[in-house]
Amino acid sequence: MATDIQVVSKKEKTRQRLVDAARALVFGAQHEKISIQEITAAAEVGLGTFYNYFDTKQDVFEAVLDDMRDAFQARLFEVRKPLKDPATMISVTLQYCFREAQDNEEWRTFVAYSGLQGEYYLLQNESQCLDDIRIGAQGGRFEVEDVHFCSTLIIGMVRHVTREIAQGHLARTAMSETTRYILRMLGIPDLVAKALTQNPLPPVAAPKRNSLQSSLLTTENIRLPETNRKSG
Repeated sequence: MATDIQVVSKKEKTRQRLVDAARALVFGAQHEKISIQEITAAAEVGLGTFYNYFDTKQDVFEAVLDDMRDAFQARLFEVRKPLKDPATMISVTLQYCFREAQDNEEWRTFVAYSGLQGEYYLLQNESQCLDDIRIGAQGGRFEVEDVHFCSTLIIGMVRHVTREIAQGHLARTAMSETTRYILRMLGIPDLVAKALTQNPLPPVAAPKRNSLQSSLLTTENIRLPETNRKSG
């Protein structure tokens, strides 16, 4: 049993080294043209080892985003922990998620530099949103007939507004305005909803670098593609 645990631990550490290497290289080179060979070299593993964990370079980039999502969810947990009122919980959660989606430079930078195609936003976990509405409805704080439908509607609204703000189609005031409308949709009086959206929020966390990322960000360690290197 102990041997099995040690093997799993070693595999997890190797996978994490690949993820950390991909993350560091993307931030260092600031473009998506990073080879799998560069990732394995930075992680100090063989090329074949990469394919034990990932099928493509995009897969390891997705894993980096998964790590960032986990860190975001951990921060959100701390923000939510002292809250008891369901309406306050909804208001703080929505606005915090909106701000992270717009202001988390580490997330936005990685998505831009990695070249990943598609939409990538920091959003509240869907099951958590559903639970928040269910708790508020069961306690009589919210007036909701269909909790699941309401949750789906809110998630869609948040995703749409997040996208529109990121693309410059809506002003940042849409974050508090959307939260206010959602609270009203849940049966919260407008004056109360407006007051809830005016409560101060904690700042978005500053980006943190791991040791591998810091070492690869030094000028002598950044490996640029041949077309960008100066001739000697």
